[in-house]
Amino acid sequence: MSEQAIVIIITAVFGALNLVDWYTTRTVLKAGGTEDNKFTAFVLRFINLDVYLAGKAALAFYVGYHIGFISMPFLVFLTTLYGFYMVRNWKQL
Repeated sequence: MSEQAIVIIITAVFGALNLVDWYTTRTVLKAGGTEDNKFTAFVLRFINLDVYLAGKAALAFYVGYHIGFISMPFLVFLTTLYGFYMVRNWKQL
């Protein structure tokens, strides 16, 4: 398997985790929960939740893809870390 194919697969997983983040964040906030991330909570005072999450997901795809070619181990690290974070989010549902 080529390096490009591996980067694309890992980037897709990273992007999918962002979609999970979108779902869990929307669900928790609509149920009356609060955003734990201080930066996100601040940004959400000014823009719509879906606009923020869509932009964040698009940025994750773009940055993840380019990071993968600079340092694939770093992309794997970010994806793994984000995966653990999404498991924590899912448990809050």
